[in-house]
Order: sequence, then structure tokens, then C-alpha cells
Amino acid sequence: MDLIHHEVQEGQLCAQHCLNTLLQCPVFDALQLASIAQQLDSEENRRMAEGSSEEYSKFLQQPSCNMDDSGFFSVQVIMKALEVYGLSAKHWNHPDLKAAREYPSENFAAFICNLNQHWFTIRKIGLQWFNIDSCKSGPTLISDTYLEVYLKQVELEGYTVFVVLGNLPYCQADEVLTKTPLDPSLYNATNSSKKKNRSKDSKPAPLPDVKTESVEEIRRKRLAKFCGESSSVSSESQANEPSVKPIDEGSSLQGEEITISQEDSDLDRAIALSLQQL
Repeated sequence: MDLIHHEVQEGQLCAQHCLNTLLQCPVFDALQLASIAQQLDSEENRRMAEGSSEEYSKFLQQPSCNMDDSGFFSVQVIMKALEVYGLSAKHWNHPDLKAAREYPSENFAAFICNLNQHWFTIRKIGLQWFNIDSCKSGPTLISDTYLEVYLKQVELEGYTVFVVLGNLPYCQADEVLTKTPLDPSLYNATNSSKKKNRSKDSKPAPLPDVKTESVEEIRRKRLAKFCGESSSVSSESQANEPSVKPIDEGSSLQGEEITISQEDSDLDRAIALSLQQL
């Protein structure tokens, strides 16, 4: 579904991807989130300065807890970024949400999930729910009945689930999918087909099965043809012949041609001597 905004994981910028997929528009970049993190650092710096000088000195020696060079941004940065669009977030298990948790598909519009430094969005677009994870190849459709089970599964995996509160901004996908919801069977089949095609494309094409003949076999056939003999060789003569190793595929064909040419010359001289003796 091309209308649904999805971002592929880039470095450790999953917090940025999570916010943009939640808002269904690439409104935040690393510089904007870093600016928010610096504002939070300044506020923390100001509060710590009001305390003892020893604690403040230790605080100044520590790196920022709101961002780092890898692209990680803290929960506080995410919450501050949501405020820009009049949104907020509460923990899924917050007492205020107890009644609403019984019917999550009807009472909420979006969730953001966090484990360590990874963030992803679960959002309702139109009349359907989607898992929009930057570590996946695309959005995954979630049925209303499965949503509650999926949220519990995510929690069991160690994720912290936040409920997004407020009115999400308009997006075109929301309007389109409200009028024409996706057929789950067709959507899942399309995604499955794309994954299979990518898997097939990633495999190298098999090498053709090429049969090779040894130099000795070529020489024997030419000698049989010259003497007017049949191309087939009796089983008795084959048993007495020494075994010949096949040519290594990496060997040079030019060397084979030179060897065959020399043997042909020796064969011609031997035949000429035999005719002289007759």
C-alpha cells in the first residue's frame, strides 16, 4: 500500500521513523529531534545548577541522556515532539486507561512501542490497523480482533507500549482507506509474493551443467575415425585402458588445443612411417 507512509530503518533513527509513520508524513529529521534534545539538556542543566555544586559538577561531566551520535533519542524527546502536534502519550497500563483498554480498537487511534533503542508505530488508518515498523519491509495489517492479543504479545517481548492521545493530523491514506478498506487476504498475499520475489532475486542463478571430455578421449575418437573403426569401443578394451581424470574446469583451453595439435602431428608421422614400410 503505497499511500501508507513507511520508512526503512536508517542507522539508529527508529525514533524519527516512529514519529513520521505515526504522523504519516516525514515531518521530523535528526536535526530537529537533536534540537529538542538540546533544549531538554538545557532545562536539566538549569535544574541541576540549583542544587549542590558537587552534584552539578558531576552532571556536567556526563554525556547527554536525551541523544547520542548513533541517532538514539530518549522517551522525553519523543514526548516533546508529540506536543508540537498537540499530541501526548500515556503508558498502556496507566490507571486512567483501564476502562478503555477493554476495547482498544474502538477507543484508541495509535500506539508507539519501545524496547531499548527501538521504536515502532501501531496506528489505525481508515478503518484498519497497521503495524508500521521501520525494521520491516512494509506495513502489516492487523485485524481489530487480533489487536488486543498483539499488544499483549508485544508487552511479553519486553516492549513498553504507549497510547497516543489527541487528534492525529490528516493524511490521504486515512481518507482513501475509509472509503475502500483493504482486503486482508489480497493484501497479505501481495506482501508474501513480494517477499518471495526478493528472496528469489537474492539467490545467484545456477551454473549450467557442462559436460567435458578429456584430451585422451578426443585423441582416441580421432584415431578411430582415421582408421575407419567404429566410434564405440569394446568393453574389453575399455577395461584395459588406464583411467583418465577429467579436465579441471579452471584449466586453460588453450593448453588443451596445443596438446591435441601435437598429438595429431605425432599420429600423422607414425602413419606415414607405416605406409613407407609397406
